[in-house]
Amino acid sequence: MRVAGSRESRRSDFSPARPLTIRYRNFRGEEKTFTADEESLRRKHNHIIARVAPTGEYISLSRDRIQNLYEVDGALPHDVAREPRGPNARERQVLAYHKKYKTTSPLYESIRAKYPDW
Repeated sequence: MRVAGSRESRRSDFSPARPLTIRYRNFRGEEKTFTADEESLRRKHNHIIARVAPTGEYISLSRDRIQNLYEVDGALPHDVAREPRGPNARERQVLAYHKKYKTTSPLYESIRAKYPDW
């Protein structure tokens, strides 16, 4: 009898829809090869988290030890939500100062060019 959530019930014949081969050198210096699902890839700090075959479990791999990092980074989804939508705090400070005193500077002009609608 299998109990939900047990290690035995997680073993399956997981087959990635979009397979990606990841070459990895572990802390012992051993070369490992993982077949991951490209759609499951995500980055968290200095690690890549991926769902791998044949178990379908998620593993975390250090980016420093991935041998084909260029391929893996290329397969990561581009997170549009993380791109800045407006000026950062320092840029807002410069914009506000020059707007208030009706002055200009090269830094102000470069920030205005970067954010013309602000």
